[in-house]
Amino acid sequence: MTLQLILVATFGAFIGSFLNVVIWRMPRGEKFAGGRSHCPHCGEMIVWHDNIPILSYLVLRARCRHCSKRISMRYPLIEALTAGVFALSWWRVHEQGQDPVIMAAVIYSAFGAVLVAASAIDFEHKILPDKLTLRTLPVIAVAGSLLVPTIHGTELFGHDLAAGGAMKPALASLLVGLVGGLIGAGAVWTIRAVGTLALKREAMGLGDVKLWGACGLLLGPGGAMLGLGVAVLAGGLLGVAIWVATRNREIPFGPFLAIGALAVLWYREPIREFVRTVYGI
Repeated sequence: MTLQLILVATFGAFIGSFLNVVIWRMPRGEKFAGGRSHCPHCGEMIVWHDNIPILSYLVLRARCRHCSKRISMRYPLIEALTAGVFALSWWRVHEQGQDPVIMAAVIYSAFGAVLVAASAIDFEHKILPDKLTLRTLPVIAVAGSLLVPTIHGTELFGHDLAAGGAMKPALASLLVGLVGGLIGAGAVWTIRAVGTLALKREAMGLGDVKLWGACGLLLGPGGAMLGLGVAVLAGGLLGVAIWVATRNREIPFGPFLAIGALAVLWYREPIREFVRTVYGI
């Protein structure tokens, strides 16, 4: 398992390198599927040995080989974060007993990678691109529902839709996911509407509604509400810390939604058990 985790993490780091391209180019309307990476300062093309995740950053001492301008710390952070997402996803699908394992790991990892990219873009530009929230994430989530029904199960409001062969597990899982998407989007839309009325200004963008709707497709109704609770808690705690450090009051909610989604995806049962213990429900 250790060797597998190392290999998966290494692959994740290279995916993180690609995500850095997406994070830089997508908000600027540039094509990211094609064309070699280049320095954002001098425009010089980056040779392959200067584009090795994390390692190249350390070897170059965080400076471009051509113009000596500093390379943003975001690059190795995204690569390391994506490596961690891939490794933890691989480990958790085995711990959870997801079946089929390989497909579940692919779904978990791809979902996490898109959330990393969306969070970074939202944190820097205060936007959540529709290409991620309305196109990429829903496709991954629906694939997860159909190919790995055990991710969120086939139970809807206490009734197992696949019990007694009433419905095929894949179809039942897809239905549960669709309900989860509607509930997730509806819950965040409600928070947005109430917050906007209370603050007399837009509390959060529609991008957050779209993002959580897409996450609900994979988490299911219960997971969507549980993850939203984690997101609100993380936003409260980390948001205050970020405000104290930067005095920036416009803190995007997207990264905290991503934390909530991944927390439930990886640790649904421990979180649920914790809630039951604390609140007696």
